[in-house]
Amino acid sequence: MTSVSFYKLAGDQQVALALACQLIQKSLQAQQQVLCLVPDHATAQQLDEKLWGFQDTAFVPHALGSEHAPVAITVDAEPGDHHQILINLQAEIPTWFSRFDRVMEIIYPQPEYEQAKRDNFSFYKERGYALSFHDLSEKFKP
Repeated sequence: MTSVSFYKLAGDQQVALALACQLIQKSLQAQQQVLCLVPDHATAQQLDEKLWGFQDTAFVPHALGSEHAPVAITVDAEPGDHHQILINLQAEIPTWFSRFDRVMEIIYPQPEYEQAKRDNFSFYKERGYALSFHDLSEKFKP
């Protein structure tokens, strides 16, 4: 069954993208594919740029779209070939989330977005998914 982790941050969407880069790197080190579901094309472009400059000593193999790449960044409602790690930066839960081994939900303080993530937590909990919550407010600040 899919496990779901929530990561709470004190910063804005840019801080969330920085955390996403770290989660992506950690997943790649564990030899897991990652699909990053983002709210819009501008955010996809920002995450793409952050991954290019994330580490000076390492390349993070990624692509825009849901094509078969170790890390895919997409706004699409289709997961492509991915099934290991889903990093969800959209407010809604995609209907196909349960095909993934693990879902990572990143929360940052924007009222409507934060409420949507609370609703997501309730959705997963009511259906019996294994949940974990990590408050990184002190570690990831603007």
